[in-house]
Amino acid sequence: MVHAQQRLSAAARSVAGQQVESLGGPTSPQRFLNDVRAATLVICSTWPATAEALTSTEHLDAVAAHAETLSRAPAERAGAQGDGWLARSVDHPPGDPLRAAALMALVVRILDAPGGQTVLARVLSRLPSSRAGYRRLKRLAPHCSSGMNTAIDESTHLRHGIVGPPALFPQPPSHQGLIDPKNIPQHLPDAWAWPLDELNGPATQLRRDAAIRLVQMTRGGSRAAAARYLGITLGALQSATVTIRAWQKMPGNADAYQDALQRIAEIAAATEAPSSTRRSAPDEMTVGPRPRRCGVRPHPVAEPGPGSTLGTPSAPSEE
Repeated sequence: MVHAQQRLSAAARSVAGQQVESLGGPTSPQRFLNDVRAATLVICSTWPATAEALTSTEHLDAVAAHAETLSRAPAERAGAQGDGWLARSVDHPPGDPLRAAALMALVVRILDAPGGQTVLARVLSRLPSSRAGYRRLKRLAPHCSSGMNTAIDESTHLRHGIVGPPALFPQPPSHQGLIDPKNIPQHLPDAWAWPLDELNGPATQLRRDAAIRLVQMTRGGSRAAAARYLGITLGALQSATVTIRAWQKMPGNADAYQDALQRIAEIAAATEAPSSTRRSAPDEMTVGPRPRRCGVRPHPVAEPGPGSTLGTPSAPSEE
């Protein structure tokens, strides 16, 4: 994050005739800053494609939270609870400082990397040319570096050459009424999860992802909603999504995983979860004032003071 801030500050303080590096070649500071804007647009318009390409990047959960904000309905995005006017445009940074720092660090990492051009081309190939974000990028391209324009041109060739099914298939509510979702734990018991052991895949992420999909099979809804139901954090959801996406792209893995999920669902429907794994569904819990006991005055609740660090967690990105 510090390096990203230094790069941006140096470009902003530049003098006439000065050049900086961007995507493997020299360019003017002005074009470098437009590269920053273009890369921001590419990342946010195609998320989580960049996370799949750069899995070792820190604070991906903060970037994912910003991308989720952008995916909301325009009226909600521009409301008082949003990040302010900066959150209304896909090529602007978020108003939240941690999210902005995480996003800019990711952008500068791509622009500084020897293979940054290739990463941008592959990610951009996932953005349909009919989308408003792509049209905005094409208008910005004449003001960007030659490296950015090369990446945009290369993405067009990749877009026409990519075929095959998506890495993440939808999970329909095929087992509603057959499995009690309250009996599905975050970490599937061995008695349920043994079909995953035959896949020779990422064991931890497969178990977490299988639990999410099992909730979808019993309740419907999105992956993010299923993760919230299980109490899985945004970071854990993002990690599982990125890892499973990459693994499923290998030939045969997606079909084998789908078969394993069906067997797990059959096992879960035929048996009860161990008592230690049963849980109360978060969306079935209610919070309200405690009833007064006769003759007992309830203790007052202290309001958070000016130094309080209480905050509101970000909601996971819908997929």
